[in-house]
Amino acid sequence: MAGVQRSGLSGREEVEQHGSAGEKQLARMLEHYQVRFFNEHPVAVLDRGKVRVWYCDFWLPDYSVAIEYAGVTGNRDYDAGIAHKKAVYDASGVPCLFVHAHDLHGHWPKRLMKNIHHLLTERLATFDSLETRIFRARE
Repeated sequence: MAGVQRSGLSGREEVEQHGSAGEKQLARMLEHYQVRFFNEHPVAVLDRGKVRVWYCDFWLPDYSVAIEYAGVTGNRDYDAGIAHKKAVYDASGVPCLFVHAHDLHGHWPKRLMKNIHHLLTERLATFDSLETRIFRARE
């Protein structure tokens, strides 16, 4: 179901061999719901005034959404790095959901799918607003 990675393995196989426990859970969930994804997919971002290529944990090509797994808890430096990553993705216009280790409990797959849906709904509303302004300008 997932695309082919640089190693020639599917996204799920790549995560199973090289991913953390949380990344493996995410990969299994995405595969279960038949959401196509790429693992460690290159994404261009603008970081500190320079275009850089980052490799997001998961890229959902059918939705143009990145997912990053933040598996470390209670580390101030790590948390600062995650905050920086969020800001860079946002400023670069790359829709990205962050999943933390503490998120992977209970009915987390349903919550994640709702978060993806919410993000896509927001993007569509933004486009609809633009489309409305364009059509009003033509009248």
